[in-house]
Amino acid sequence: MSTAQLRRIMALEEHTVVARGDPAQDTVWQADCWQWVCDQVQTIDEATQEIRRWPREKAYLHEVFHALQTERLLAIPKSRRMMLSWCVAVFLTWRARYFPNQLLLVQSATETKAAYLVGERCRFVEDHLAQPQYRRPYASWRTKQGLIGKLRYRRTGSEILSVAQGADIVRSFTFSFLCMDEIEFQQEGAAALVAALPAVEKGAQIVLISTSNGPSGPMARLCADVGFARWTG
Repeated sequence: MSTAQLRRIMALEEHTVVARGDPAQDTVWQADCWQWVCDQVQTIDEATQEIRRWPREKAYLHEVFHALQTERLLAIPKSRRMMLSWCVAVFLTWRARYFPNQLLLVQSATETKAAYLVGERCRFVEDHLAQPQYRRPYASWRTKQGLIGKLRYRRTGSEILSVAQGADIVRSFTFSFLCMDEIEFQQEGAAALVAALPAVEKGAQIVLISTSNGPSGPMARLCADVGFARWTG
């Protein structure tokens, strides 16, 4: 972790778990993210605060998880309420809890916006599994704004970390996974993407997700290159 990042983190919280589930079942879920999602993951409707099981009947979500597990460089244009931010948060949580020594970055226009995905999505997933005995212990750190900006799983040592936009920030980490959240709204998004791309050749994974912000952003240009001319926010 960089010195600048250490300054931004202000408080450590430990989240312990007493009960443990069947290790054989965990082995199945480690091999199949979608199965874990369908069996264990719940989400929350922010409008009603209702906790709901994962909507496994939506076939396109299965396709998204297949792409997340198989593609090292992935761009996903999105419209609102398609649950794509949830997909990425769930995938980050799965990787952190099942695979050792992962540094999983979430980059957004500001650290606060990135921390929302870490604290209100990734942490929620772990804390609200359908079967609580399968929860895993983790530590969390809060930013100076009081939001959860970092999770570290005790069993794997893997971390999910929120960072602000910028090429220099990307270069300061040796990451396993980088989610560039709402890249179309990051003024430094294009430069950060260029800075991040060499990591793919070393085995890292980069995922871009964004709603539309006109025809000139990095995601818009990628979409135009493959003939996908327009999408709505």
